[in-house]
Amino acid sequence: MRRVLAGLGLAAVLLLGPSGSSALAQDPVQVPTQDIVPEPNSGQAPSEAGDRGGALQLLILGAVLATIGGATCHLVRQSRRAREGST
Repeated sequence: MRRVLAGLGLAAVLLLGPSGSSALAQDPVQVPTQDIVPEPNSGQAPSEAGDRGGALQLLILGAVLATIGGATCHLVRQSRRAREGST
């Protein structure tokens, strides 16, 4: 009996409540389909250090590569020491 009453209550709320489609309706977002990646040589040269392809971006790339290389060297040394110590 409780399940029937709960089902009827749920059906009443869904039928009498505000329609979900009008409450959630939004303007459609237009997504660019073909111009996501600019063509080569179609942009402009970086004028500031933070621009795309500027000095700061190259510095960050170098820092990331140096960090990965340093971590790799550290792990290789650590694994060699561990193998030498276990023998």
